[in-house]
Order: sequence, then structure tokens, then C-alpha cells
Amino acid sequence: MDIETLKQQIYELSGGEDAKRDPYMQHLLDTNFAGLTGYASQDKPWEYYFDKEKLANIKNDMTMYQDILKSNQGYMNTTALIYFLSKISYGKLFENIDKTSKSYAEYGIKDNDFVTICAAGIPETIYSIYALSKIGGVANMMPPHFDKEDMERTIGNCESDTLIVMENFYPEIKDKIKNTGIKNIIVIPFLNSSPLRFLKHPGKMKLNPKNEIYWNEFIKDGRKQQVPETFPYIENYPICLAYSSGTTGPAKPILLSNDSFQNSVLSYDANIIDVLRGQKMYQMVPPWFATGLSTSIHLPLHRGLQIFQDPRYEREVFVKNIIDQKIDYCVSTSSMYEGFILDDELTKGKKLCNLGSPFAGGEPLVSKTLKQIEEKWKEMGVDTRLLTGYGRTEDGAQTTSQSQNIYHIRGSVGMPLPGVNIAIVDDNFNELPYGQRGNIIVNTPCGMIGYFKNEALTKLGKHIDKNGVEWNITKDIGYILPNGEVFVDGRRDDCTELEDKTIFHFDIEKAVREEYDIKLCDCLKKKDDNNDKLFALHLIFTKKYQSMYSNPTLLRNRLIELQQIIYDKYGDIDYVPEYFKIRDTFPYKKSGKRDAESIENETEAFIYVDKSKLLGYSRKRVNNI
Repeated sequence: MDIETLKQQIYELSGGEDAKRDPYMQHLLDTNFAGLTGYASQDKPWEYYFDKEKLANIKNDMTMYQDILKSNQGYMNTTALIYFLSKISYGKLFENIDKTSKSYAEYGIKDNDFVTICAAGIPETIYSIYALSKIGGVANMMPPHFDKEDMERTIGNCESDTLIVMENFYPEIKDKIKNTGIKNIIVIPFLNSSPLRFLKHPGKMKLNPKNEIYWNEFIKDGRKQQVPETFPYIENYPICLAYSSGTTGPAKPILLSNDSFQNSVLSYDANIIDVLRGQKMYQMVPPWFATGLSTSIHLPLHRGLQIFQDPRYEREVFVKNIIDQKIDYCVSTSSMYEGFILDDELTKGKKLCNLGSPFAGGEPLVSKTLKQIEEKWKEMGVDTRLLTGYGRTEDGAQTTSQSQNIYHIRGSVGMPLPGVNIAIVDDNFNELPYGQRGNIIVNTPCGMIGYFKNEALTKLGKHIDKNGVEWNITKDIGYILPNGEVFVDGRRDDCTELEDKTIFHFDIEKAVREEYDIKLCDCLKKKDDNNDKLFALHLIFTKKYQSMYSNPTLLRNRLIELQQIIYDKYGDIDYVPEYFKIRDTFPYKKSGKRDAESIENETEAFIYVDKSKLLGYSRKRVNNI
């Protein structure tokens, strides 16, 4: 491609004259696009925004424990954790890590041993993880929602004989672990680290003295032990066993190293996240997700922040804590932030003054909802954007991120983290130019060691290019703009394969999800024993328009109109669904992910709308409700 054609394409893809507002695009114009190839992984336009000196120094040589100890020398009297009226200093944090490591030694736990941890974001979870890092052990971060079979497989695979479990979770999992190799069970009361533990409450569980013990007794057992020596840094040495979120089938065990987490937090130092020592971070994402352990625990401790912990996963609690605790930085699911606009009583007369880096993950918010949240924040006194990012556990939790320091186009997931490279390729791994949609592959220093005890699956998830560079195959579809912003459309297998084309279901959702009356939508395959090429559009209308449910004619007319909108966008009748299901809610897995498998197996309450006469339909907006 000649330079003039390339310049014109980049100019158009970046919004024409609006492109000049972007500093990188202005740089390209000023230098007459010198050296540009038109391929993102070669140009790496995102590096223009990074601190070049810090970018060159992203090379880890420490364990997670060594890192937070070094980062906080001289700040031992400052606050590390806040938990239900309790403030725990960095000095006390390291003292508790040492005590936990002594108890590990008492119980015979040493380097390379796995300890299963099933606990939410509470102080003892942090002590447990960093004590394992100190002695060279490995944390098996087991989610409480796993079924019996998953728990038996999870614990059996890593040959773990010790379980640290939060008291709230233990009744749910007690029977599930009976047939595992667990010999020692340490139970953590929910308020163990809070002065509220002294208040009157229903009482502790009755434990079996043979193999069950409360946390404080576990710590007492290690009093006579010497503090173990700090295990040295070894490249690619494992630190935790995390699990995929189960988007496409059962959760997969993923072995991550110290480098996975260390390279991630070091990359943030190159001018991605604008957070300062002493600011307050709200930990919301559970630590059994790599994002929770990386961006919500290790990153703030690396930066010397205060971590505010309250594991109650409730919108009302979340909004009140953001306001009352003057939170600066938070990572949570998108739906939690909706609490700011769903109940005016929560925000009436309240002010926000600190919130500078709020991040949302999970299912993306539609633009209209996102704008409502940000407008509400403006009313409350803070002009900030709700940021997002993209990543997988396999890639070390996060691959891209937005930043308050950079203007981002709505719908993007930001730019690759410093040190990370991304390419968009076709099915034969040929790189595609800017703006073209294809398969997303990632080269990252934060990647996994591999799927645990599954070398074959690990190899399937990687591609080695002609230059010997290793890329992780994400199985996601997306594209990259010339300024380096990444857009993720959806999963590669979220589609219906026709004889001559592939219909991606997320394209159908994209056509209608911003409509005035649509709250949520999901396009999925429709179960039919006689036809495997059918798909259905599942819709939840906003409350104002749910009166359509009792008016079949009005509802059908609106569905016809949605069919027309989809056809107008793509000009292809094959994209238009004929089956619809009107819903009040979607089923969700215990992991928090929408249960697509359950939805696809539904067979009742579908509405059929013939599309054969679609082209003759006269469009008339159904908005008179």
C-alpha cells in the first residue's frame, strides 16, 4: 500500500478533522506519517502515550511479596487495609504475613505446595496469598460456586491438603470437599479482622476438632516457629492457580507466575493509571478471578494505596461506600455502577469529590446508560469517565486499559498495556491492517505458565509466528484503529455458520442495543432438532415500554421494526432473526456470567415474526406509549 493511500485511510478511520485532536494523530500529520506500515503490531501506536524510560525498564526480578515489601519501605505506619472500622497499617500487614508464614511452616507447608483458598476480599485472604509468595508456595484460588465435581478435580489436581475458607462459604462447600485430600481446614470468621467481631452475633460454627480450626487458632499454632526465609525470585515460578470465568464451557485451571502479576503492575507505572500513594482503592472483584488478585489487590499494594474491603456484593452497599469512603479508584462489574442512576435516594444531596479512576468490567454498558452514570457523577461534583479494559486470565488478567489521561472513543477497550503487543489476524494468521476486523492475538509478558496439567490445551492456545514470537490466541474478534485503540466485538464462536457466510450474533445485538426502548439484548442459537442454523433475539425492554407485553399487535409491530433496523444496517436478510423472546431477566451462572447454555436450551415462549415481507414494511416508530 502506498503512503498516500495509507494516509487517507488512517485519516478517515480516525474521524477526519477530529483526528487532529488526538496527540498521536497530530504527531503522524506533523511527521508526514514517517515509518508507518499500516499494521498495528508493527507500528505500536500506543507506545506514543507511554513514558519511554519507564517502558524500557519493565523487567521483573522480584516475587509479589518482595515487591510490596520493597515498595512500602519507609511507609510502614501508613494504612494498607480498611475493613469494617479497622485500619491495618503496612507494618501490621507484613507482621500478619509473617505470622501466617510461620503457621504454614507449622503445618508442613513449603515451597511448591498448594494451599486452597476459598475466601472473598478480606484481610486474611491477603495474608494467606502473600505468605505463600514469601515461602514459595502456590495459592489455589477456588471459587465457592464450584460444584462438587469441580472442587474434587480442582483440589485433586494440585494435591492440596490444606483449605483456608471464609466462614460464610464453608456450609456451602463442606459436603463438596468430603472426598478430596483436604486434611486441614482453617475457617475465617467474616469479621475476624474487625472490632465488630466483639458485638453480639449468632455465634460461631461448631467445628470438628479433628481437622477444622478457626483462623486465630491456626495463627497461634505457629507462634513457636521461626519466620521462614524469604523464597528467592525464580523466573516463571508459579504463584497461583486461577480459573477462567467459564464464558465458553467449564472453568479452566490456569497456572500463573509471579511474573504474570509483576509485569502487569510494572506496566501500569509507565503512565497508564494515575493513582498516588495513600489514595483509596475499593476492592470489589473477588480474588479467585485474576483481575481481583492483580488490579484490585497487588496493584494498589504495589503503589502504596489503601485498600478498602467490603465483600458484600450489593449495589446499594457499593454506591454508599463509594460516596462515604471517598473512594479514588475502583474496579467492579458494570452493573454495580448502575446503582448511581437506579435509586435517587442513594445519591440525593450527596457529593463525590475523589472518584478519579472508576473501572468497569464484565458485560459492557450501552452508551445511553454510560452517559447517564457520568452525568450523575457531574451532578455530584466530579467530572470523570467510567473506564474499561480487556483481558483474559490466560493473559494475566488485563491486556488493554483506558486511562483518564487519554481521550478514548466510546466503545473501545483502550490501548495495550505497556509491554503488551496485539495483532488482528485472519484465520491463517496473516496480519490485517487498521480498521479491519479479525482474530485478536496477544503477545504479553504477563501470560500464563499454562493450563494446569494440560500441555495439549496450552499448545492449542498459542501461535508461533515466522519470527519466533509467541502469541496467545484469544478466540475473540475485534479491530484496532490507527491511534492504537482496540475494539472487541465478541467471541469467535458466537455465530451461526451458513453455507456462504458467518453471521456473528454480536453484530445483530449491536444493531439494536442502543434503541430507545431496549434495556438488554442477547442473540443466541435457537434449539431446533430439525434446523441448526436458527438463532433468536432475546430482549428485555425498559420499564417504560414493558406495557407492550400486554398488547400483542403493538409488540409485533415493534419486532418488525427491529427486523428492519437490522436489515438496514447490514443490507442482508440472513442477519435478520425471525424468532424473538421477550424476557423479564436473564439466567446467570454462579460465576456472574450470563448462562448462554441454559438460554439456548429453552424451547418455549418464542415469538415468530416472518421476515419474507420485510422489504415492503413501512417503517413507523413505535414510541407512543
